[in-house]
Parts: sequence; structure tokens; C-alpha cells
Amino acid sequence: MTEAARRQQISQALEAYYASKDGAKDTLRITLRGPEILPVIEVPLDMPILNTNSFRIAPKLADHPGAETVRRDPESQAAQRIVAELVKASHRQSEELKESLKDEGQEQAGVITRSGKLINANTRCVLLRELCDEGKRKNRTLRVAVLPSDFTNEQELELESVLQKQREHKDEYNLVGELMMIQTLHDKAKMSDAEINRLLRVKGGEKRVTDLRAVLELMERARNLTSSPMPLSEFISEQDKRENWLALLAKVRSIDASEGRPAGDDHIRRWLIAYCAGLDSVHALRAAAGTWVEDDVLPDLAEGATVASTVATAVTAPPAEPKAPAAKPQPVGLDLLGDAPAPAPGADTEAIQRILDISIAAKRAGDGAIVLPGGSSVPAPEVREALSGSVKRGLDAVKRRAAAGSRIQRPANALEAAKKSLREAIDALDDVVEESAFAAARAAVIDLHAEVVDLVAQLDDILGVGGVAASDE
Repeated sequence: MTEAARRQQISQALEAYYASKDGAKDTLRITLRGPEILPVIEVPLDMPILNTNSFRIAPKLADHPGAETVRRDPESQAAQRIVAELVKASHRQSEELKESLKDEGQEQAGVITRSGKLINANTRCVLLRELCDEGKRKNRTLRVAVLPSDFTNEQELELESVLQKQREHKDEYNLVGELMMIQTLHDKAKMSDAEINRLLRVKGGEKRVTDLRAVLELMERARNLTSSPMPLSEFISEQDKRENWLALLAKVRSIDASEGRPAGDDHIRRWLIAYCAGLDSVHALRAAAGTWVEDDVLPDLAEGATVASTVATAVTAPPAEPKAPAAKPQPVGLDLLGDAPAPAPGADTEAIQRILDISIAAKRAGDGAIVLPGGSSVPAPEVREALSGSVKRGLDAVKRRAAAGSRIQRPANALEAAKKSLREAIDALDDVVEESAFAAARAAVIDLHAEVVDLVAQLDDILGVGGVAASDE
């Protein structure tokens, strides 16, 4: 169906809506440019165009091999088939929603433009079509609220984000989709972070909106640190914990500022190894810093069963000798000075890159097999199990060392605090010791002083310094 035909159908339905004398009319209230009451009509189920710009499908569409088809001709049958597949795949409760639609019908109207493009309700439209094709639904219409004809593309983007705040039978956007929505509002709707915050009411305010846009950049940076770039949709998970990414962002910003971007990239690679092992606790991922992979994970793998030791051998094999680049001819007389070429990756860097690439490959392979550096073919589930166990044990070791370090420092920290308190007590005594009013409290302070002296004697015994001090007098 052409756009002109869709516009005509919607126009005729609106004329019938306003001409009808049958009681109260079906409406939907939205708030964007101010409160607006939209007329709700019924349109043929096959008429609406699915929203190819939906934030819900944006991460998966970006990685889809047919993305160019959708971008080039979004209303084509091929593009609409791709979008329908992604709409259903991206909804984490599609089967529950389908059952609800079969038993209860469509409760909430979708929102549609005058050209017939759905702003929301794309999932409901796809599932209702499926139910009709399966013979489980006879009514082949969709209830939609029609937007005013002067609604702009930018306002459509804003409206989708507002409608998503309504929970109903909807599935919340995954974290990547939410980040892409925020970035789209910034880039295409030309909204400032403060305006986005007012629209979406983001917990944490304008600064959090700025940080969330930076998280999307961080994801883009992270996915390009593997030998074969990860799809952005790889970061969609059941537990979309933004706290993990915000904590990583803060750490990487600090490392970039103090040590440079290569050091920040190195930290991201190590963090990704823990992330790919299935760890989603903020505290666990915060421990994934420093040389924990070399110090703990690789030795643990080497001591493990066959698959684990095979992975360790593949990871720690000597890096291949880099091929010297062909010399470029230089103009006669040119002084060949300037920056020295970057050094070849060391063994540790090579090992981290290999273990990250193996982690990604094993995660993607499902029940299949992966080929390790060196040519060994191993079952992906066994690799995932070996890596997951070694990573968890490695991070547990990091946390034990951190706790041990804290325990070792605890006596000195406590004495430092006690020293500060005693100095405050001395200053307080200097202020009142000569005053007559202090006489009533003097005995209690002397008792406390005796207890402090007794505690100091206990410290002398524990540290073995009492006798030494006495013999030096």
C-alpha cells in the first residue's frame, strides 16, 4: 500500500469518527506539546507501517545484515519483514504479550502518524498479525490514536520516549536501546541533556544523561577492542545493569587522564573478560582491575583440566613475530626524523587479547566448537565453563588480597585515629583544667586516663616494646 493510500484511509476514518453521533468517542490523552486528546480509530491490521526508527530495535538493527535494506527503503516488504522479526525478538515478554492479546484483545491503543507509521505498538501489531494468520483471531483491525498533521519528526522521537514510560503490557527498553534513544534525541531532535532529562526524568539528572551518552561511546570503544569487532547488540543482557557501565566509565576516564588511552583500552579488555564470563555484580567487576588476568586467571587455567590447560597453552603461546612494514620511498634529502614506530605488543598484551577473543568466540558459539590460536578445536560450552570458573576464582583472589591488605593496615589506621583523639583530649583539658567547674568531672577523666594507660600497656605487650623502652631509660 502506498503512503497516499494510507493517508486516505486514515483521513476517511477520522471523518467518520467526527461525524459519528454514537455516544462517547474513544480517545487517548498524551502530553508532549502540552496535553492533547487524540482520536482513536480502527485501521486494517495490515495497513500500518512498522517503525524502522524504533529505539527498541535500534541495537539489533544496527548489527543486522539487512540494515542497509531497511535504511534505503524502510517501507518495502523486505524491510518490513526484517523489522517485524526484530520487533518480536527484541521484546523480552513477547509470548506473554501474545497470550494476553489472544485472551483479552488489544486494551491500549497504539499511536500512528497521518502517513500510517506506528510510533509505538509495533510489537502488538506484529503479534496480532500472527494471531490472525494462525486462525486465533478474527478481527483484523488495530486500534490507533492519530497524531495531528503538524507533528514533526523530532516530536515523534520525543513521543516514543514518553510513551515508553507507560508500563502496561510493554517491555522496558534494554540498556543499549535506551542509550541509543538518548543519543538520538540529542543528535536528531537537537535536545540538550537538560531537555532530555526533563523529558525522560532520568534518575541522576542532567549529569546522568551526559554520562549515559558517554556510556554509549564507551560501548562503541569496547566493541572495537576485539580482533573482530563485537556487535553492539552483544551488550544486551537480561540484567542490563547500568551501574556496571557507569562504574567502568568512571574508571576509564580516570585511567585515560592519568595514564593515557592505551592504558584505558587495556583496562576495558580485562573488564570485558570478566563481563563475558557472566559476572554482573558491580562489586565483582570493580575487582577486574590491574594484572589479575595474568596473575590469577592464566595460572588457574594452566592447572585446570584438559580444556582449561589447552586454553592456557593457546593464550600464552609466544606472540607471532610482526612483519616489518615495507619501506616507503622517501624524497631525496629528506631527514628521516619523527616519531618512532609503536613497539610490537608484549606477551601480556597478546595474552589478554587472545583470552578476550576466545571469551567472545565461546560466548557466540552456543553449543558448537571454536578454534583456538594454534588450531585446536574445542567445545564452546567447555571453554565457557573453564573461563567462567577461572575468572571467578581469579577475582575472588583479588578481593582476598585487597581484604588482607585492609586487615594489615587496620592497626595503624586505628592508632592514627586514637592519636588524633588523644590530641583533641589534651586540647580540651588545656581549656578547662584550671577552672573550678572542672573539679566535679576531674575524677571521671582520671579514671578514663587510667584505662587509656592500661590499653597502651597492652599495646606494648603485643608489640614487644615495653621491655625495650624500660631498658633504655
